[in-house]
Amino acid sequence: MKRSKRLEPVGELLDEVERECAQRLAGLQRRQAEAQRRCLELKHYLEEYQSMFQQRAAAGIGVSGMRDYQTFIARLKDAVRQQEDVSAQLGSECEHARVRWIEAAARKSAVGKVIAQAQCEDRKLEDRRAQKELDERAQRMDGTR
Repeated sequence: MKRSKRLEPVGELLDEVERECAQRLAGLQRRQAEAQRRCLELKHYLEEYQSMFQQRAAAGIGVSGMRDYQTFIARLKDAVRQQEDVSAQLGSECEHARVRWIEAAARKSAVGKVIAQAQCEDRKLEDRRAQKELDERAQRMDGTR
């Protein structure tokens, strides 16, 4: 079996590994973008609620109403903080996945070059064999005349 044919399964495996790494990275990037979008929504909602609280406080609000607003604002701030943590965690996972994808692509490329070189060598060997056969036929034909 030719060397290039023996290496092809390795190349196919590395193609699959690189593809899986790219898909994982893309999935994590989508999740991070969604987490960032949710975080921005929560921040916007917090700003709106704080603005409403200031308006109602200026107009006069009862103690229980003030306490309810403050409790809800505190919960919103916690939700924003948690969502920021989720986004940061996904960002870290994205970076690790990106590094793994780059490494997988580099391995795939390196093995691809080795396979291409082996194919070139196989072609040269085949060409030499074919030329040798032609030379031998030509000698036999010259010898029969």
